[in-house]
Amino acid sequence: MENIVKGTDMKKIDSYTINEIGIPSLVLMERAAKSVADLIDKNERKQKNNITIQVIAGIGNNGADGVAIGRMLYLLGYNICIFVIGDKERATEEFKTQLSIVEKIGVPVVSSVIDADVVVDALFGIGLSRDITGTYEQLISEINKMKNIIYAVDIPSGINGDTGEVMGCAIKANYTVTFGCHKIGTVLYPGADYCGQVEVSDIGYPVQSYNEASEILEYAGVDDLKMIPKRANYSNKGTFGKILIVAGSRDISGAAVLCAKAAFRAGAGLVRIFTHENNRDIIAKLIPEAMINTYNTEKFNKKAFEACLNWCDVVAVGPGIGIGTIQQMIVEQVIESKIPAVIDADGINNIAADERVKKNFHKKLILTPHLGEMSRLINKPVKEIAENLIYYAKELNYRYGANVVLKDARTVIATDGQIYINLSGNNGMATAGSGDALTGIISALIGIGCDFEKAAVMGPYVHGLAGDMAAHKVSKTGLMATDIIEEIKSVITD
Repeated sequence: MENIVKGTDMKKIDSYTINEIGIPSLVLMERAAKSVADLIDKNERKQKNNITIQVIAGIGNNGADGVAIGRMLYLLGYNICIFVIGDKERATEEFKTQLSIVEKIGVPVVSSVIDADVVVDALFGIGLSRDITGTYEQLISEINKMKNIIYAVDIPSGINGDTGEVMGCAIKANYTVTFGCHKIGTVLYPGADYCGQVEVSDIGYPVQSYNEASEILEYAGVDDLKMIPKRANYSNKGTFGKILIVAGSRDISGAAVLCAKAAFRAGAGLVRIFTHENNRDIIAKLIPEAMINTYNTEKFNKKAFEACLNWCDVVAVGPGIGIGTIQQMIVEQVIESKIPAVIDADGINNIAADERVKKNFHKKLILTPHLGEMSRLINKPVKEIAENLIYYAKELNYRYGANVVLKDARTVIATDGQIYINLSGNNGMATAGSGDALTGIISALIGIGCDFEKAAVMGPYVHGLAGDMAAHKVSKTGLMATDIIEEIKSVITD
């Protein structure tokens, strides 16, 4: 797992590294500048003699980074100029040092913005705390109107490093090189939309410095796929989990099929679908690998459902089940059974307003609401939740003990007080059935022996990777849930 911190916490980490560890600020600055200069050189080298690059620098340390980047590119032979905005007399000492160096070696420092082919955004860093107005607003508007390639230093100017909020206006970058680790502002929307392609540069912060952060969030990467257990050679289908999927209703069969297929693709050994009797024939044809038990809402056999619960290791409940007295009873029974469970979609909707049921939530539950379902669950407006994803995921986890996978363009996961943000996936996955597939994946990961809380983190990561692979093959516009499911096998390999 890799770190994500608030911009304000990163400033504390930076300060501790300089003042307590003793690594000079200019050393960190040189490493930061080189990482940006190296990326620009890698991307633009072929056009080196035919392009102009302008660094737009503020008078703080982010601007000092920019000036150093300009110097490094100038020494590599690029056509560089630097535009400084702000009162140089009020600049930081590091900025004055960097500006003195470029002036001595002849890097052009100009008095206006030019229509450069490449722009380096070094106006403001992660410390921005108020809306951008006046001259700076006009400058950002002018830059954004140009048809150039923009590289942002640490974070696009105008993005709040703590929240991802646009502070009045912001640079729309093609590339962002952020230092040390991701900031919340580079991963949450709308900020993430302004970053373009993000690279995290290790500039030498010691591990101890991160203890200064008030909170460290995490995200999964490819290396974390090793947390998914390898399949034992000596095994049978029961070794890899018995998954009960309670899905589908009188007029809906697809949700059960998608959820079950995703569970099989993610490694489940046995899948049993508990669904409305109308669905038996169609589900049997579409996924013959699954066992099927059915119910009738008018003559519900509670003991038959109890037998299914007694059979399984993991239960997933909710996709497409509809709303009603029987459905609510089913969800309550799942919760009361204390069997490891994933509750999604109508599983959440059926009990969202019932505080009595929510008091029975426990640590072996994973709730996977989208914003609308979360709104019903905690009685807050969707807009408020969307603007405070981390807070509300954490609050729900803290209040009831259940693990939370709050689904949005950036899914936020809260497990036992730790917050994760999923960075895999794409907007093509905003399609019918995608959430059903996620429920199946998480359930299967639990079934095959993945740590319960880590399954809540790795499920969205696997789901997103599969979606990225599928989008590469069929396009984001044409992406379907079945495409995502088919690519799970490319993510979870032997």
